[in-house]
Amino acid sequence: MHLVLLSSIALGLLFFSQKQPDSSSIPEKPTAESILERAIQSIGGKRAIDSMESFEMHGVMRLPNKKPVIEIELATAKGGKVLGMMSFIGLGQARFGSDGKIPWEQTFQADGATHWNLIGQQALSQKVKQINWLEWLTTLPQYLGSMKVLKQTEFDGELCWEIEYKTHANETRSAFFSYDTHKPRGRRSHEQTSSGLSQVDVAFRNWESVGKLLLFKEVAFVHNDQEVTFAIDFIEIDEVPPTLFKLPHEIRALTPDP
Repeated sequence: MHLVLLSSIALGLLFFSQKQPDSSSIPEKPTAESILERAIQSIGGKRAIDSMESFEMHGVMRLPNKKPVIEIELATAKGGKVLGMMSFIGLGQARFGSDGKIPWEQTFQADGATHWNLIGQQALSQKVKQINWLEWLTTLPQYLGSMKVLKQTEFDGELCWEIEYKTHANETRSAFFSYDTHKPRGRRSHEQTSSGLSQVDVAFRNWESVGKLLLFKEVAFVHNDQEVTFAIDFIEIDEVPPTLFKLPHEIRALTPDP
């Protein structure tokens, strides 16, 4: 994916003086392209992201009262290889993955029974995007055609540029990028609930260096002043063994013989 860097200069109109000030005093309003480009650079650059052979992480999601509810593990590798595990504490475990060719999932029922199914590539991609927020950032440029830079505003306690965009499903969302560091700070959407549309913020926090990249170690989901957090306690790059993505025997039993 190639990001195109365009420059634009915001023109100011003077209302209080006929004297034109020094042009350096007029703040620039960046384009969406330049904001995304700087965001990618701020976390290590496109070359470092593209050079990743594999990625692995582990973390725990906690309710506002800090009670752990879901343990999440995700590993990905070039060639479309994926393995994800979500352990719902006290209930059961769901898994999904692909060896690069065959996407699959394993679910559980209330009675403890497990089910193995083949799924489509789109369904698998959606499951990965729900966990891997780095992928969300790197796929944002596909929405450039609908993007517009709105304003400077505070998001999660930091001054940010707000970019509004529309998804392929025609949903309006906003992405926020730090004014000072250019890092992606989060996303805002409006989700349908029983009481109507409700604002949901997703904030990226606790940034640390991992190899050549600068990555967040916490994701906060904020809704109605209630905060659910996903704390990442393990991230590793280019160390995932290929054998991790082998198809489970239950899935091999569902696939036709080659």
